[in-house]
Amino acid sequence: MRRRGSAADGFLLCFLFNLLFNYWLGVIAFILWALFLLIRIPFYYSLVATLVWFGVALLSTCMVIWAVNSSNEEPVQRENLNPYSAKNSDVFGQVGAPDDDAPDDQD
Repeated sequence: MRRRGSAADGFLLCFLFNLLFNYWLGVIAFILWALFLLIRIPFYYSLVATLVWFGVALLSTCMVIWAVNSSNEEPVQRENLNPYSAKNSDVFGQVGAPDDDAPDDQD
């Protein structure tokens, strides 16, 4: 069975992994921040690169979370028709109701 939780479960972890998977955008942003500090290129280049990096990671995270939540249907429970498989009472040691077909020992 699936564990049910809120949509926020795993969002931060997924977002951090998407930041790592899109590391090349982070490298570009880091280089532009370094160039801003060293040779004074315009600030908005480094800011735009950083926002694009976070935006791409956020968009892919939202798509993953949406895909996980869209498949939330419960599987249909079907009766086990295999006569050789173990029943729940055999596995868990539960005693069920007595069979009606069993002969009574009342003489």
